[in-house]
Amino acid sequence: FFDMNWSAVSAVSGALALVLAIFLVVDLTSHSIPMTTHLVSAVQPMSVRHRAVATTAAPHQYMQTPYGVQLARPISSMRLSNDAAHQHSMGATPTDLNSNLQPPSAWGWAPAFLAAVTAVALSVFDRFRPRRKAAAAMFPTSGAVLERPQAEEAETQTQPLKPPALTVTQGRNITNQIGGIVTPQEAVELPFTQAQLRAAIPEECFKKSLFWSLFYCARDFAVVGAMYYFQSAFFGLGIVGKLLWWNIVGFYGWCLFVVGHDCGHGTFSNYGWVNQLFGHICHAPILVPFNGWRISHRHHHQYHNDIDRDHSWRPFSAAALKALPPFLKWVRYSPLVVLIYPYYLITSRHDYGFSGCHFWPWNKIFKKEERGGIVASALSVFAFLGFLGACTAQFGWMTMLQSYWIPYMIFVAWLDLVTMLQHTDSNVVFFRGDSWNYLRGALSTVDRTYRHLIDPLNLGFGRVLDHLHHNISDGHVVHHIFFTQIPHYKLIDATEAIKPLLGKHYRFDPTPIPQAWAKTMAECWFVDEEGGAVKYKGKKEYEEWEREQRFVEAKSAAGSLA
Repeated sequence: FFDMNWSAVSAVSGALALVLAIFLVVDLTSHSIPMTTHLVSAVQPMSVRHRAVATTAAPHQYMQTPYGVQLARPISSMRLSNDAAHQHSMGATPTDLNSNLQPPSAWGWAPAFLAAVTAVALSVFDRFRPRRKAAAAMFPTSGAVLERPQAEEAETQTQPLKPPALTVTQGRNITNQIGGIVTPQEAVELPFTQAQLRAAIPEECFKKSLFWSLFYCARDFAVVGAMYYFQSAFFGLGIVGKLLWWNIVGFYGWCLFVVGHDCGHGTFSNYGWVNQLFGHICHAPILVPFNGWRISHRHHHQYHNDIDRDHSWRPFSAAALKALPPFLKWVRYSPLVVLIYPYYLITSRHDYGFSGCHFWPWNKIFKKEERGGIVASALSVFAFLGFLGACTAQFGWMTMLQSYWIPYMIFVAWLDLVTMLQHTDSNVVFFRGDSWNYLRGALSTVDRTYRHLIDPLNLGFGRVLDHLHHNISDGHVVHHIFFTQIPHYKLIDATEAIKPLLGKHYRFDPTPIPQAWAKTMAECWFVDEEGGAVKYKGKKEYEEWEREQRFVEAKSAAGSLA
């Protein structure tokens, strides 16, 4: 049963997700009370919602809906039946018009909701159903490390290499060594090659499926659409319902970013125009300029953990940390660091780990032939900002704060938290000069699980959270090795295939995220200014360095006075 081909069942779930999107669009454009009306009624002050209809001050501005809510909205802006429009023209009161309002059709939201639940349930089942374990691949205990290849050529290397099998005892010893602390010297002297890792991964993991990419894209948009459709129901529960709604919508904004992330790497499909189209569809609503991000992110992958060339989460030396502007230093080592992404996108800085403005075509990280794409992506974000501005003018800033900007900041927090913990850890190694090569840098990242956030007792259901954000957290190591070849829905299979080969070089930290974040903030402050391969040192070491520097400076000042 569990080994059967579930592609047909999964296809049904994808179709149901598309049905959801269709029903939402049809229903929201056909029924008499549009979604924005629910949105406004949900976030209006109680004093407005419960104001008497029979008021003498512009009574035409208030309307009793079938849900018992008075809306501060002109009747003329509602879509009324012909009879209702005639009554309104004859001076009918809002109470008279109430009987003519047509509530949203149950045929619109009921199948849509069923489609969402079924699509998510089937895809989760297909992801986590038991499978027969493949035999662990073996590799020789020695092998040449790739000698500083061109990053893109190394990453796309596909020539298979059949590693000779080891004895059962040798293989068991290697498997038992999966995970662990890697010293800088061990990070340089890798006992395997990228070709061996490539040969160990099933060929199906490198196949890009447009169907599955569209399915996950539709599923994420469907959930977001459903959450907006039922926003008034959530907000009716008070602050608890609002917190739940904000966090779900913000989390799925992050999920859509990951789908666009596949588009940026070319793993969404084999068609460049499809990747561009859906990359913009996924990223514009969350205010990310797709092409600007895509190019700077490609640079991050090509030179990952090269201190001199990688921009993302670049470590500071002690002297550079001391010279950091006070505000940036405070933000970097405070909880506000998880909200820094919008600043990262718009700042023109190229120091301290920033990549320059992602909206500016003449940013030095962009080539001349890439400027057109930069402009197109910037315009897509500006267009969505215009839409948000129009909504603000129509519904007010408080409505938009609760309906867009709070979920947006939660999306930003997810993005910054996940990427920070992937690349900032005391077990991560950074390289300089000839000590760096593509494979060494790609391996120096950390896989994590976020299941504890919804499953603190570790009952097992928390794994769905890793699946819902497309395994970008627990499949990140293999993603960095083959970032243009393996789509997100194959990352876990590929990870399981290479873990026996990686041994202790596979970095996985099961620490619950709150504790992991606190540990990172305490242990990852700076790296040594010299050395080809270095690791983070913590806050205590930095404070000791500062004391030594003050002593040296005081001694130097005393000597100059003498």
